[in-house]
Amino acid sequence: MTATQRAHRQGTLYMLLVIAIWGAFLPVAKSALREVDPYWLTLMRFGTAALVFLVLLGVREGRDKISTEGQSWKILIFGICGFAGFGVSLFEGLRLTRPEISAMILALGPIQMALVQWWRTHRRPDNFTQAMIALALIGELLVVTSGELARLTGGDALGNGLVFLASLFWTAYTLGGQQFAGWSPVRYTALSCSLGCIGIAVAVFIATQAGHSQPPSAAQLVAVWPELAYTVFCVSVFGILFWNMGVAKLGPISAGLFANFAPVITYLIAIAQGRRPDAVELAGAVIVLVALIANNLHQRAKAHQVGAVTK
Repeated sequence: MTATQRAHRQGTLYMLLVIAIWGAFLPVAKSALREVDPYWLTLMRFGTAALVFLVLLGVREGRDKISTEGQSWKILIFGICGFAGFGVSLFEGLRLTRPEISAMILALGPIQMALVQWWRTHRRPDNFTQAMIALALIGELLVVTSGELARLTGGDALGNGLVFLASLFWTAYTLGGQQFAGWSPVRYTALSCSLGCIGIAVAVFIATQAGHSQPPSAAQLVAVWPELAYTVFCVSVFGILFWNMGVAKLGPISAGLFANFAPVITYLIAIAQGRRPDAVELAGAVIVLVALIANNLHQRAKAHQVGAVTK
């Protein structure tokens, strides 16, 4: 077996683990929210992750890398977007809507990034990518409404809107990483997560003072400790670590192709729990996945063509 084949197999294994972890994340977090509110769950999740990533950064790259190099305000803003804004909005929305719907909304991240890049660079995506963006948005509309447009203003609308807001926060955070040239993914994650926890702490304080949040009791923590352990450690630590290792072995485009399948796991869990999505919703989910996967394969083919030309 060649080194390339070995790296591909290792990367594939890492991404399969990522799919399993991320696919189960929302159903598990939904259960945890029965006892722990979104603010404290976000604080526990990312507070623990920040400590782990800071230690990892110090061990892998040296203590001198635990420095913002005079960019504290910039990394603070992106950290607040990626961890405080994303975490609280996602969990607040998840309390009001279903995990599988949330998964499909979050799956639109690559589409959002393409649209933002279009807006920033004024460089229009090629015709195929534009068609896949339109197709994905149509599919998402079917998922959220099940073919009934009235659902856009009632029922789960607020929850879906908050999850969509969370996805926008994450897109801003992801694109923000491009402003720190020379920083490794571990360094950007560790420092942004650590400073982002300041925003989470402020949100917890304000929500607590307003009576919208309260610290969980020991009994509540014990009642959902498996869900908390999964959310805090498996998703926030191992999920990100496996993702970074998978990207290093396969490259971001191929890794992104695997990530598109995470909502499939979420839907399978929903079906196993007894929920039966209607035909329109399932058709919309299939349309979204087909559009995302097709565009990913298209982008990978373009990258290979560019690589072949430059050799």
